[in-house]
Amino acid sequence: MRPFHDWLNRLLEAGESVQEAPPLLSSVERPAVAARLHAAFELHALDVAGPPLEFDAEAATDAAVILATACWLHASADGGDCVLRLDAVPSASAHLSADVALRLLPSVYRRARMRAADGPLTVALDRLLRAWPLSGVLADMDGAPTTLPDFRHAGLQMLYAERLASTRRAGWVPHGGPAREWAERVFAERGFDLPEPLREDARV
Repeated sequence: MRPFHDWLNRLLEAGESVQEAPPLLSSVERPAVAARLHAAFELHALDVAGPPLEFDAEAATDAAVILATACWLHASADGGDCVLRLDAVPSASAHLSADVALRLLPSVYRRARMRAADGPLTVALDRLLRAWPLSGVLADMDGAPTTLPDFRHAGLQMLYAERLASTRRAGWVPHGGPAREWAERVFAERGFDLPEPLREDARV
């Protein structure tokens, strides 16, 4: 079986997930994986305006394990008893650190939904992506996030708004506050009309 670090390195460098067995991250390998994710985070953070954010190693590493697990479950068509949950405290640092891996999950979600719209993997990915909206906004999802897209960081609000502009899903439009202001600004700059957000009784 390929070490987890090798899988991660190939994923980040070539965009390929190659697995011969279910992913397993040992405690011995975890520091090296965190270091590789830290390097990827530093590059990722260069595109985020505003005050620099600290790397959250636990959130980033756990998100990478979730991504590896989702890729394996999809490739092996084994979605039974599928539990994908990221328990990190959703701080601005955690959102951006987890996004190093979670931003790749929407493509897994799309493939899983094409195979089985109500399958356990699709349902688990849907739940996870709605809970982590910085990454979930990239997914082709109706409804709304279950965590408000309020990151308390101007750069992350801008990144969310830019991603929202690429999908233009009404359910993911913030209702108010800085998140709404950033969405209005980014949509106006791109010449788009901001969709009306869903009513509260229509949100997920």
